[in-house]
Amino acid sequence: MVRHLRHILGAPVLVALAGQTALAQSPATPVAEQFNKLHFRSIGPATMSGRIADLGVYESNPAVYYVGTAHGGLWKTTSNGALFTPLFQDQGLISVGDVAISQTNPDLVWVGAGESNNRQSTSWGGGIYKSTDGGRTFQHMGLANSRHINRIVIDPNNSDIVLVAATGPLFGSGGDRGVYKTTNGGGTWRQVLNVDDETGANDLVMSLTDPRTLFASTYQRRRTACCMNGGGPGSGIWKSTDGGDTWTRLSGGGLPAGPLGRIAIDIFRKSGNFMYASIEGPQVGGRGGFGGGAPAAAPDTAAGRGGRAGGAGPAVPASVTGLYRSDDGGQSWRLVSSINTRPMYFSQVRIDPNSPDRVYMGGVGMQMTVDGGRTMETDAAFATHDDVHAIWINPANSDHILIGNDGGVAVSYDMSRTWTFIPNLPVGLFYHVGYDMEQPYNVCGGMQDNY
Repeated sequence: MVRHLRHILGAPVLVALAGQTALAQSPATPVAEQFNKLHFRSIGPATMSGRIADLGVYESNPAVYYVGTAHGGLWKTTSNGALFTPLFQDQGLISVGDVAISQTNPDLVWVGAGESNNRQSTSWGGGIYKSTDGGRTFQHMGLANSRHINRIVIDPNNSDIVLVAATGPLFGSGGDRGVYKTTNGGGTWRQVLNVDDETGANDLVMSLTDPRTLFASTYQRRRTACCMNGGGPGSGIWKSTDGGDTWTRLSGGGLPAGPLGRIAIDIFRKSGNFMYASIEGPQVGGRGGFGGGAPAAAPDTAAGRGGRAGGAGPAVPASVTGLYRSDDGGQSWRLVSSINTRPMYFSQVRIDPNSPDRVYMGGVGMQMTVDGGRTMETDAAFATHDDVHAIWINPANSDHILIGNDGGVAVSYDMSRTWTFIPNLPVGLFYHVGYDMEQPYNVCGGMQDNY
């Protein structure tokens, strides 16, 4: 047969046919290998930086800390920000919601993937991850369908006990939602707080004077392509006195009745009696508020260009939305400030570890009170970029504050009077990028909150 084909077609054609036959019979080159010689390199810009979701600091040596970013993975510094090392770059979905370090073992690091800032550009994650070598490698530990994890708490007396606040999918129902607990370092998880398929857990805090006492906030929300509904009867504050195994929903005692929106909570480090909660209540009109049950939604006009319209719109009744304080461990509450800037995007509250009257809140401008909420400075980080999402105060020195915002990381050493921007995190969030035909070519892109 071969001799017959050679006689008819000639040798060159036969060789070509044989080559085609061989190609047809051999498996195709895997796509992953076709681009082995193509490598990406960062072209910046670092100086613009980008949206920060969380900060995790090793308190015994604050020069060591981790920065969780909305779209750029996890970064670590051991030099107080002089140099950052990119981590968590090979996990596929590298949006970070929370990062937590064991304060007894700085090599033990937990990362919750998927930021919980409810923008149209919010990216999701693939669950909970653990590192035992200071972030060099990570192991996936479960909750793959959580999509967004907003808080991780490690028991200070037993690093194998970890609790996670999983917010759940933003654009749909179901998934891994609520508070989950492991007692074997993430080998297995148990859902200890569950409301419904529309409600997840937003915040989670543990009393350091009694680690068996915890508080959690649940959050009912749903986003569509056009709109955001950030509230419903599922939202609320919960308390556990047995290490998170069982929970009781708090009501009355000065807390506003539902439906509520996003809630942030914190406990004073030196006494579990002092607590603060920033609470979002229903709002008249659509701007920045919510419309009630999960299926309904209001146009999210505040979440558009630049993210600066969140403080506008009709006034919220002072008796509902604002900052609440408890002096008896959550039994009774009182409204101390009606300020709560755009809760669906921020909802961060931090108590100074050394003063229960000094409190910081995230927002378009960082809010600060030094008198328990009677007066509030509304732009305590004016010299830095707007939109503060992460706040850490040094328990050994209250003058030392780290913040993360839509433009990167900044540090203050004089209790927020002055700030230094850290300009070496190349995590700019580009919405679009293009290039021209010049030699060499120019690259131009539009960035979230950086024009």
